Amino acid sequence: MSAEQELLTHWRSLPQEKQQEVLDFVEFLHFRINSQGKDKIKHPTPKGKAWMPGFFEEVIGGWVGEPLERPEQGEYETREALF
Repeated sequence: MSAEQELLTHWRSLPQEKQQEVLDFVEFLHFRINSQGKDKIKHPTPKGKAWMPGFFEEVIGGWVGEPLERPEQGEYETREALF
């Protein structure tokens, strides 16, 4: 079985919303490849869409490690102007 056939087999077995996520990722890969070496890179949003369905349900509360702590940042350093 070729890579293309294997990809299609796996893709067809996914629910429709997951199939769309795969398509969005492929579009992102194409964008990244086509924008390499250009001066200004724009970050794409998949065809103007908002967050993927179920994104927040999957991500919110996902951290299961030690509690995150932000150490003291110290005093802000005032620097001389460069020009």
